[in-house]
Formats: sequence, C-alpha cells, structure tokens
Amino acid sequence: MKGLRWVLLFILTAVITLQPLAAQSERTVVITTLSDISTLDPHIGYDTLSWPTSSLFYVGLIGLGENQQPVPRLAESFSVSEDGLTYTFTLREGIRFSNGREITGDDVKYSFERLLNPETASPTAYFFNMIEGADAVIAGETTELSGITVEGRTITFRMTRPEWTLTQRFALPAGFIIAREGVEAAGEDFGRQPLGAGPFTLESWQSGVQLIAVRNPNYYNEGFPLVDRVQIDIGVDPSVGVLRIENGEADLSLDFVPNSDYPRIVSDPALADNLLEITAFPNVQYLIPNTREGSPFASADVRRAMSMAIDRDRLRLIYNNRAVPATGLIPPTVLGDNAALTAMYDPEAAQALLAEAGFADGFSTTIVSTTDPTDVSVAQAIIEDWAAVGVTTDLLSLEFAQWLDVAGNRPEEMPVGFIGWFLDYQDPSNVYEPLVACEGSFNPGAHCNEEMDAFFFEAKLIPPGEDRWSAFAELEAMTFETMPNIPLVHVRNFYYRSDRVTNLQPDPAVLINFEQISVE
Repeated sequence: MKGLRWVLLFILTAVITLQPLAAQSERTVVITTLSDISTLDPHIGYDTLSWPTSSLFYVGLIGLGENQQPVPRLAESFSVSEDGLTYTFTLREGIRFSNGREITGDDVKYSFERLLNPETASPTAYFFNMIEGADAVIAGETTELSGITVEGRTITFRMTRPEWTLTQRFALPAGFIIAREGVEAAGEDFGRQPLGAGPFTLESWQSGVQLIAVRNPNYYNEGFPLVDRVQIDIGVDPSVGVLRIENGEADLSLDFVPNSDYPRIVSDPALADNLLEITAFPNVQYLIPNTREGSPFASADVRRAMSMAIDRDRLRLIYNNRAVPATGLIPPTVLGDNAALTAMYDPEAAQALLAEAGFADGFSTTIVSTTDPTDVSVAQAIIEDWAAVGVTTDLLSLEFAQWLDVAGNRPEEMPVGFIGWFLDYQDPSNVYEPLVACEGSFNPGAHCNEEMDAFFFEAKLIPPGEDRWSAFAELEAMTFETMPNIPLVHVRNFYYRSDRVTNLQPDPAVLINFEQISVE
C-alpha cells in the first residue's frame, strides 16, 4: 500500500465549523481527516484512508480476526482444499445489499470479474490473478472468469497455483462484494455512489468538507453497527484533529498521530490510553534508487555504499523514537524477517566502496520525497549523511499526487524516491512481489534480478511454516547484498480517540472495525 495516510491523490483543505458533540446525536461518531477520500470503489482504492472508509459500505465473504485468522462474513462457511487450489464458500441465507436486493453467488462472481477486468484498472487485481481464467480476463479476451462456479449459495474458486495468503486477500477491499446495478447506474461515478452490503450507507459527501454515512437497515449482522451515523470532517490538519478530540469536538482522527504531537501524548498517562497502535499494516520507510543503465545506482556497490552512509539512529530520533532501524524491507513483526542482518553505519567503508565502484569523487543526485514535514526532515538528514561521503544531493518535495505521477508515468525522472510501504497482508511475499520483483506493481526503480525472482516464486509455493519463513529470510539476505531498495526505518503508527469512544477495535484487513465502534 503506497505512501502515508495523509497524502492521497490530492490535498484539500477546508475550514470546518463543528457543532459540539452534545448538540449532535449521541449515537454519531465524529471523525476528522486532512485529505478527502480518493474513492469509495473498493476495487480502485489503495491507501490507508480509502480502505477503512470503503469498509463502511462494503463487506466480503470473509474477514480477519485475531492473529490474521479468517472469520465468516457474507459467507456462513468456507473450506480450502488440501492442495490449496480450491476455495469453496457458502453464502448466508437471505443476506441483502443495502438497497434490499438479495445477494447471490452471481454477485460474488461478478465482483471478481470486475476486479480483474482491465477496464476497471484495479491496482489490486494481482491479488487474485491466480484464479483459473484470470489471465484471459486481464488480457481483455473475455469478461467471464472460468475459475468461479456458482451452484445456489455455494461458490467455488479454482486456482492455477496455491497462494497461501489467499484467505488474507479475500478479506481485503479487493475481495468486497459489490452490486452490479450500482456499477451500471453510476458508471464512472461509482466511486462516489457506493452500493454494497456493509454496515452503513452513504447519506452525503461534499468533497473536501464532509462525508456522512448512516446505518444500513439491511446489514446481515443483527444488532450492528453500534452507532447510527459516522460523520467524517475533511480538511482538518492532523494536529488540529488531535486538539478537537481533546476538546470533545471529535472522536477519532483517520490521520495517524502526528510526529510533533506524539511525545506530549505518550508522556501523559491519561492521553496515552487513547492511543491505538496500528499493527495490522506494518510499514517500512525506504529509498527507491533508479537502477536503470546510466544511473550511478545501477551499481549494487553504489547502492550498498549509500545505505552504509545513512545514520539510521538519527532517523529514529527524527521519528521521536517511534521507529526502529531497518536492515531489510520486511518489518521485524512479520514472519520471514531475517533478524541476523545488521544495518551498518560506516561512512569510511561507504567511501571506499564508492571508490571501488568508480565514484571516488562522488556524484550528484536528487531525492524526491513527499511534502509531509517528517518526510522532508528525514530526506534532509540523509542528504547531510550523503554529503559526508562526497555525494551532492538535492531535495525535490512533491505533493503525493505528483509523486505518484512521476513514479508511475515517468519513473526515469526520479533518481531516488523516498516513500513508505504498508503491507497489505502480513506475509513477506507482500514486500518482494510488489517492490522488488522484475514485474513488481510498485517498482519505479526498475530493479530486476531474474535469479532472485526465480527463488521468490519457488518460495511463494511453500506453505506457511518454518520452511517458508526460512526461505524468505534467505531471500531478504539476497536483497541485503544487492540492495534494490534502501530500507531506512520501520515506524510505529497510532490512531487517537476521544474518551467517548468505548469500543474501537483495530481490523487486520481494513485498519478500523466500524461495525463495532461505539460512543457514550
């Protein structure tokens, strides 16, 4: 999942005058966010705002409970064949979309066909590209997915290869079930007119100002949701959001606690109790060097040297001790991380390695970051470290929409990108596959090592267990030597809630469980 929460396709600001909570319904939860929601289409959204927001309106066959374990949602039961090639779901009887129409197995099949259809242009279509017939749909040769069959309330998925993270993927927004008539009626505006089976329905959405969701009377889970309305006030600076929560004007911020506010909050026991750490989507902040021919970073020795030149303990302090130095891209909380690797800070060794690579006099480059203040501070620290080994570095800070445009459409213009990656699901494959693989969905640096790719695709086939984790630890050691990307730190992120919130549960698939949130 690319980037940080508060940087989406564009940044909008608005001055919002809030009524005191006492003047509003006692069953309304008020949420603040800086940025507008990019889309409510679960097949299109791919960031840490659109995912939890889309879960207001949609739900999938299964969800994730504690320890990433699958739990039934629209499906009352499911099973997986021993070889991992067949997934069978049985829909609950009588479940309905928010418009009152009964959900059928055909709706399930349609949802996955739309996800994979190239006209949808879903960034998460690759989550399910192993369904039988997916290649033909993705290629535009057909719109029907042959690997899904429907018999009454039973839906069977046939896979071309085992993918041991599929139960996690089914729980993500890419696996949410949508109503065909909603897509057909809204057309290109479907991202603003959701029609699903989630706990809420959309009442209104004024871009850059406010989104209001109200209880879905046809929600399958009787007795839920626990509030009548969710009010999302847009254009609120994260630090202002913190103050509004503390002043009783809001209940939750969808922005992670700002770096500048964290020390004050965590040092006050009364306030610290209102922090909710987000562990479901571990992240890594890292640099993306352009490895194309002609770039200094085409040399693995140069990439290793520039990594050794970075003082990661200094970066940890910039994050107010919310970060740990990264030795590899796999977060330390994810199985498959190689704990034996050590991030070495050694400017002298870095200079020697640069000389061996033919850059004894250094070179010039540019780091392209977002405009987030912490990102800028981290980039400036790295620039100082690189100057100490003879490398002159400029800083170009772009709004996230611009950053993505360059990374996606003109990646050769990005000498070194700086960004954060949030794992979509807690498996080490979700690091290598999008970021490092030759055909990775987020590989603007164009790194390609066919031998490592071959090793990765073999490792992916190993079932969860020690053999799988050992294989990925070995792969991480390979990336440590070749340094396709330069890992910096793994950051702990927190939501902040008011004292009114009595039941805020993190959700391993969509960050926040809006079904169960309640307020006094």
